Amino acid sequence: MSTITEESVAAGVQAAIAAYAHALDAGRTDDIVELFWPDGVAEIAGMGIFEGHDAIREGYAAFVPTQPQLHVVANTVLTSWAAYEATAISNLAFFQRGEAGWAVQLVGRYDDTLHRRKNVWKFQRRMTTFLP
Repeated sequence: MSTITEESVAAGVQAAIAAYAHALDAGRTDDIVELFWPDGVAEIAGMGIFEGHDAIREGYAAFVPTQPQLHVVANTVLTSWAAYEATAISNLAFFQRGEAGWAVQLVGRYDDTLHRRKNVWKFQRRMTTFLP
């Protein structure tokens, strides 16, 4: 078994965060669901709290894009880490492409708790907040 390091935890966390953004922008709801543990929670400010795979699937089905979109996630920082749990914060900017081109629609923050099981990092809780 390999040694768990901050770098390996950060890489696993970053991979989950990036996979989420790509799945969200492509409207791949089932892929989003698979990035959460079965008892995981997705909390999106002003939109709801979705607990468990069925609720997450139903909640994210309402967010399937109707036009090109892009979530840019940056400045991810591990705020704590251990072999089987990590917390992280990230900034996000959400863009949509309309007739005039790409435009920022909102900015916000992700507060994440991820768990590692069988060498896979998935979200236990993802809280999304938006900045005014």
